[in-house]
Amino acid sequence: MDANQWLIAVLGFLAGGVLVGGGLFWWCGRQLKAAAARVDKVEKARQFAGQQVTQARKQVEALQKELGELKHASKAALKPAHAPAAAPTEPAAFDPFLPLAQGAAPPPAGSDGFADTLVLRPHKG
Repeated sequence: MDANQWLIAVLGFLAGGVLVGGGLFWWCGRQLKAAAARVDKVEKARQFAGQQVTQARKQVEALQKELGELKHASKAALKPAHAPAAAPTEPAAFDPFLPLAQGAAPPPAGSDGFADTLVLRPHKG
């Protein structure tokens, strides 16, 4: 091989390297642009989700405030106007004359205080 052939071979390898490098640069550039577009899209989605979370938190805070006001209003509405009578500390014994003391009519004479019961006969049919 003479010098001329060596020169053509080296120039061929250099030209091939430049073509391969250019093609690789073009392909990697496309991949990087696509990745940057995806990152931008994800970043916009993240910002939108952050805005929605902020709005949802404000709504939850408003609802909790409203619920607290309603609970306070319902407690005030249920509060009795006067204090209830004190409950007896000891259980009261059974007093059979308590209804009479409260004004109920006494049972008829000769009665044990219970209504008469009737025996029903079986129906023949």
